[in-house]
Amino acid sequence: MSITCLGLNSVWLSLSAINKMFFLFFCVVFVYTLSLSVGALVFLHSFKKEKTNENASSTHPLFGVHRRRVANLRQLHLFTFYLFGFCVSIQVPNAFITLGDSSTLTVSTIIRQLTFQFYCDATIFLAFLLLHTLQWVVSARVCPFGSGKAE
Repeated sequence: MSITCLGLNSVWLSLSAINKMFFLFFCVVFVYTLSLSVGALVFLHSFKKEKTNENASSTHPLFGVHRRRVANLRQLHLFTFYLFGFCVSIQVPNAFITLGDSSTLTVSTIIRQLTFQFYCDATIFLAFLLLHTLQWVVSARVCPFGSGKAE
């Protein structure tokens, strides 16, 4: 059975406490990334409209602020990725813990638990890929303006 056949409520209930805490932290990082990225892109768009001379891009004080925020965002994503790796490495051994008298084989229980964990992890990896792509695009747009090499 794949994770797509399960409801979100049953998936949430199946997650361990460490996975739930990481997911909530990841949601905060995701929202922060979206808000910072949209803010930087809106600033660049409005600056392009109001630009009156060529040297304005390198002297505007907010370009340095946006470049630092994008650099900090890169570090936040790296920290979140390492935290995700830590959570995965803690959760995989728990799949090998099988308790109770069950009519199913122990191997099938372990495989089912690992499969569920890998499906959840694949979803987080996809979200990381989207966050990295967004951060990459924003960084490519902000950094040239801040260094005076605007289009």
